[in-house]
Amino acid sequence: MTKSRRYAGGRTAPAEARNLLALAKRFFTWAVDQRVYGLKLSPADGLKPAKIIGKKRKGDRILDDDELFALWRAAKRIGYPCGSVYQILMLSALRLNEAADAARPEFNYRSRQWIIPADRMKGENEEARSHLVPLTDGIMAILESLPRFKTGDHLFSTTFGASPVWMSDKVKKRTDRRMLLTLRALARLRGEDPGKIKLRPWVNHDIRRTVRTNLSRLKVSEEAREAVMAHARPGIKGTYDLYDYADEKREALELWAARLRSIVEPPPPNVVQLAQARG
Repeated sequence: MTKSRRYAGGRTAPAEARNLLALAKRFFTWAVDQRVYGLKLSPADGLKPAKIIGKKRKGDRILDDDELFALWRAAKRIGYPCGSVYQILMLSALRLNEAADAARPEFNYRSRQWIIPADRMKGENEEARSHLVPLTDGIMAILESLPRFKTGDHLFSTTFGASPVWMSDKVKKRTDRRMLLTLRALARLRGEDPGKIKLRPWVNHDIRRTVRTNLSRLKVSEEAREAVMAHARPGIKGTYDLYDYADEKREALELWAARLRSIVEPPPPNVVQLAQARG
């Protein structure tokens, strides 16, 4: 039940509220099945997401290069554990909880693989599957910078590994404030009026959509893109084709890491000018 810690109200975070409702329904169904709590019917059965939260809207927000630069910079300044989670999200295209709840037993550093178990992955009708995340150089660099706890297994934690970090709404607002400062500084360098710069609203899931979009721009194959996103393959392919696309995912994420690095760690202006002069 750790996921409920991350969800806020339906008006400001409809996706989180929808997930919380689903979690509540699962909890009450479990309570009814136990037959020891005096519950014969789930009080959540009659609750319809569309009525109390609103219709689910398909997101279309992606972060542009300036926003990616600002987010990476904000993550570095926020630091461990929340900033580190944001960096992992940007490098892996994972969902928030899949990254934030990472635990030590899931990692094989010798083979450079992170296997997220099925019970931590999103899925419908109990069809979630474990997900292999290749530990690219960028992800390894983040992991190697993390503190090592003597007892607790959770990598991103404020309780010495005993429990995963809570990526609260306060963390998101703090990140937004730092991003806005960076965006305004960039505008000032371009000779623009920083006072006119605004940060368009975005949610954590937009990071995932941004990575997916950039993988398309990098001409990564459809199969590899979908494997990176841990999307279930439709129809008979999803039933019989259990290939994990480990090599393809590693290549795709390395390509994206190189592209992201060029955005968040651009060469100094004098290096660019020197290269142009030589050309």
